[in-house]
Amino acid sequence: MPEHFMMSTASSGLLSPKMLGYWTGDHLHDLPDESGIYCVFRAAQDPETQEMRVQELLYVGEHRSARYGVEHNEQLDKWRAFLHPGEELWVSMGLCGQANRERLAAALINAHKPRFNGHSEFLEHFPFEETTVHIYGKKDKLQSIFTVYPQD
Repeated sequence: MPEHFMMSTASSGLLSPKMLGYWTGDHLHDLPDESGIYCVFRAAQDPETQEMRVQELLYVGEHRSARYGVEHNEQLDKWRAFLHPGEELWVSMGLCGQANRERLAAALINAHKPRFNGHSEFLEHFPFEETTVHIYGKKDKLQSIFTVYPQD
């Protein structure tokens, strides 16, 4: 796991996941069966290049099995119904052990405020210590580096 996730030894407040690939809606069963966070995106054709590209972050989740977390999420049908014709559901995941998984997901939700995390306590409340997140890999529509501060 070290090649995909780092926790700084100098500061317990640095989380640095590598966001792995993109899996399309038809290939969610290929997501790694490993602990981590996952980001669900709306992808659409870029008018200039005609290539499919990430357009919007829809949801951030976490689970001990990213594949299970996505495939069995109660909002999966809502995400699909939200798409317009020609758009696709894309998912990226970052490996993260249980000790930091909720904290990392909470930081992403707090900083990005995804549309389908509307009922999350983490939108306006961050119950963890100051946390700096450095995301690398497949991070379209995600801030590369950001810090979230404790909020009551």
